[in-house]
Amino acid sequence: MGTSASSTGPNNQSPLVPPWAEQGEPIQFGSCDDVDGGQDSSGGDGQDDSNDVNQEIDNGKVQEQISGTINTAPRPNRLAGARTSFGEYARGGGGSSNLRSSLRKYAKGSGGGSGTSRRLASGITAGTGLFRMMSGDSVTVNNITLSLSDLNGLSTDQAIDRITEHLTPDNGDADAVRIALDYALAEALPDEDDFAASVITEDVMHEALSCYLTDLIFQDIVTGMGKAWFYTEHASKHHRMEEELRELVKVVVQQQVEDLTHGNAGRITRDNITQLQVDAIKQTVEVWESYND
Repeated sequence: MGTSASSTGPNNQSPLVPPWAEQGEPIQFGSCDDVDGGQDSSGGDGQDDSNDVNQEIDNGKVQEQISGTINTAPRPNRLAGARTSFGEYARGGGGSSNLRSSLRKYAKGSGGGSGTSRRLASGITAGTGLFRMMSGDSVTVNNITLSLSDLNGLSTDQAIDRITEHLTPDNGDADAVRIALDYALAEALPDEDDFAASVITEDVMHEALSCYLTDLIFQDIVTGMGKAWFYTEHASKHHRMEEELRELVKVVVQQQVEDLTHGNAGRITRDNITQLQVDAIKQTVEVWESYND
């Protein structure tokens, strides 16, 4: 998969949380099985859930689920230490010590767990859309609706393209979210030529979630490190660095998802998918903050 390593990354004028992470087009959900439109879906208690946060998600609602506050104003040289450590990692062609040091400094310089979750709100919104679609819901973005049943008969690659195109936000996070969606679906879906909605199981959704968050966080680090990626002279070393970083992120993310779900994919639900993503990202970054040089 591609990366954003060509970016110079945020500078001293860049806010910790970009404005597009705090607002954006909503993603709306509907049940593909709800044929009467007016049936009570609250379990028969008569409660109107038409305004339930679970029927719609946007970046603002994601922000509301993130605890803690951060100063989003630009902080001079906040990533200088992380980039220095990452540059040493790159010049050496890899090595876990410098990588862990750079991640610890990056976690602190980028706003910690809360700051990272807030910055990745567009990705969390898209991730909620992905899970809801994989759970059988119809997903509407910009008045266009898509569900898994619409993809039956397409090739798996075509189905991935349709889902990714539908959920990618039209903002500064578009490239990172698109890459993460592609990566997650390519990794999680069965290796079949043709797509069928019936292949989406709890285990597939669990794998897709872990892979999606892994790549979303990976892209954020790559962008943040900017030119430090290119301190290595050989393309083969650059590729090895990417693999090493992605694997380290994946191991930590998977552990957080396992802890949050108690190892049971069935615990990932429509009601908790947004909060679960927030918590997994926060806890991943907090693990990095605990690293010692």
